[in-house]
Amino acid sequence: MKKIYSVLVLAFVALATLSAAERDLWTGKWSVSWDKPDGDEHREWKQLGQSDFAAMEAGSTLYFYFEVETEAAYHKYNFDNYAWKALPGHEAEHDPDFGFGENTKVTFVLTQAVKDSIAAGGFAIHGHGFEVVKVSILEDDDQPAEGVIWSGNWYVSWELPNGDEHKEWKGIGQEDFASFKLNDTLCLLLEIVPTDEYHSYKLDDYGWNALPGQAQVDFSADTEVRLVITEAVKNAVATGGFALHGHGFNIVQARVAAYNTPSAVESVAIRNDGIRYNLLGQPVGEEYKGVVILNGKKILQ
Repeated sequence: MKKIYSVLVLAFVALATLSAAERDLWTGKWSVSWDKPDGDEHREWKQLGQSDFAAMEAGSTLYFYFEVETEAAYHKYNFDNYAWKALPGHEAEHDPDFGFGENTKVTFVLTQAVKDSIAAGGFAIHGHGFEVVKVSILEDDDQPAEGVIWSGNWYVSWELPNGDEHKEWKGIGQEDFASFKLNDTLCLLLEIVPTDEYHSYKLDDYGWNALPGQAQVDFSADTEVRLVITEAVKNAVATGGFALHGHGFNIVQARVAAYNTPSAVESVAIRNDGIRYNLLGQPVGEEYKGVVILNGKKILQ
């Protein structure tokens, strides 16, 4: 029996591994260098067209696999449109000091703002010193939870020198905030780095000014930071952008929890006014026959 159980467990693990697959959208070995002259096909990578992205659902997660060219003096990439303008949420990649030093797998979340930008201006990868070798997408069953707009593993420390890409996190652009609805909640999942001496975060604009109602918060365990999208917050971000500052943590996920307007039943269930309501939320008298809600409790009369 033990052997049969072990075989079943192994079979289950194998099936789970197979089901959690990425589907390749493109494979090859495409060198990229913006040092090449205009007209050279390897000045950029444009192997996925606007129609390809139009067929993908907002919220889809793509992976880009880059291999460094060891002889290159530096390695840097940008996610742009055809005119070299940064896609929403990827403006930080245009920092002069943004780069990488080894083969890497880049997570790319296709937000609605990114889809709209690609539909208008196309999609290109610019940079220098690397080859694009594969692009894949998570199958539908393996897509992140509903509402996820960014995922990764981005270290944040305001103790790093100016110009260091990890001095802050700016993974959500002003266009993304413009698409959020009032009373939605932005949820940021932070994981502490145990070797750092303290852990603190602050929700700011690009100029390190705190967003309305926000202040520096110290914490000591993995936490989910929640920001309710108010009119004041939307206006502040539209003017100054959105950045997460702090020290001693990685941000691993950003998602938006949609605000749900209470139904009639939910609305009356929280009242404690001694009035009877039917399931449509309408006041009824003692002579009413059926299920009613009285002081937050359903009763049959």
